[in-house]
Amino acid sequence: MQINITARHLNLTEPLADYVRKKVERCERYFDHVAWAQAILSVEKYRQVAEIVIHAGKTIFRSKEESIDLYAAIDLAVDKMDKQLKKHKEISKVHRKEKSLKSKSSKALLQQTGDIFSYGDSANIKNKISEVKRFDVKPVTLGEAISEMDLLGYSFYMFMNADSNQLNVMYRKDNGSLGLIEPEI
Repeated sequence: MQINITARHLNLTEPLADYVRKKVERCERYFDHVAWAQAILSVEKYRQVAEIVIHAGKTIFRSKEESIDLYAAIDLAVDKMDKQLKKHKEISKVHRKEKSLKSKSSKALLQQTGDIFSYGDSANIKNKISEVKRFDVKPVTLGEAISEMDLLGYSFYMFMNADSNQLNVMYRKDNGSLGLIEPEI
């Protein structure tokens, strides 16, 4: 993790910078994908302020504390950051657990009703739905849909077209070109 330290109205000494790095690196234990962190230290007369900003993926965490001692302000800001990161991680665990329970219940339902999905009795071939994915559909442009599909590595992508406000499906053909399915209403 890259840690940038900014000092305002004070001389940043090496022991102070090492202390900040040591404290902020503790926050990395909550996420594997912490991109970088910014620590802003400032002194204004009797106020000593420590602000920490952590960029973890698409999420930004921020804590700011003040004290009469700069080291105490750093400790308070790091403690506040730890609480935020721990809470975020716990919420993520709960949501993952809920999703897995929903997935297990939908798979059990599909196994119970598996005979409905068979194609022809003579071949005795059974095709079952093996996975159900749910996602929020938000309005995007065609360019955004193409880039999202490429970014995720999907061969097809369902999205709400921002121009027509209709549900569309973008898919990649065998020759590498793209196809678009638009409903006619």
